[in-house]
Amino acid sequence: MRKTIVIATGIALLLALAPRAAPAQETVFYKCTNAKGEVSMQNGTPCAPGMKQEIKRIGSVRTVPVPAAKPKAEAAPPAPVYGEFQLVSGPNMKRKPSPEASGLPPPPPLYQCTTWEGDDYLGETATPEPRCAPLEITGIDGSAGLGAGSACEMKEDKCTAIPAEGLCEAWLRRLDDADFKLKYAGNNNRNERQAAFDAIDAKVKASNCSPVAPTPAQKP
Repeated sequence: MRKTIVIATGIALLLALAPRAAPAQETVFYKCTNAKGEVSMQNGTPCAPGMKQEIKRIGSVRTVPVPAAKPKAEAAPPAPVYGEFQLVSGPNMKRKPSPEASGLPPPPPLYQCTTWEGDDYLGETATPEPRCAPLEITGIDGSAGLGAGSACEMKEDKCTAIPAEGLCEAWLRRLDDADFKLKYAGNNNRNERQAAFDAIDAKVKASNCSPVAPTPAQKP
């Protein structure tokens, strides 16, 4: 009888000390842009103060929980969230389409593109010009980087059309980004950034995404 009690006690202790299933973990990538327009990627570490910060959340598969004595039915865990970067801090985050602009035509198509290096950007063409991906040239002696020359492989960006329901958000985000870069432009690139901002701003204001009411001439 005593032996039975000891065995039962030991089993109870083992069950009490058994490791519990770890909760699902989420990985957060931070895309940081400084005043010079330079972009850096950080895993799990927020951007420094004053930088434009965009995040991409990637969920992970939930581990199987240890069966309980009286298991209870629970809802299935949500699917991991994958997607493009979302702006969470930085200037000009409050632009929204004006209700008065609803009668204007929709904006031009926009595409979410990814370069061969993994950089994301918004573009106005589904087939941008190929980019040169440098190749390492090896000399006769098998060494590299000693005047052996240079070469590259032309690689195309992968682009996906933004759905119609997401066009306004994407265009306004693109306008915010151009505005951010213009505010911190230097003498060597101010004209270029001003022209880029003006072009995007004109297309946004000519569409139903305009954050300001249309002029009398624009009204249908």
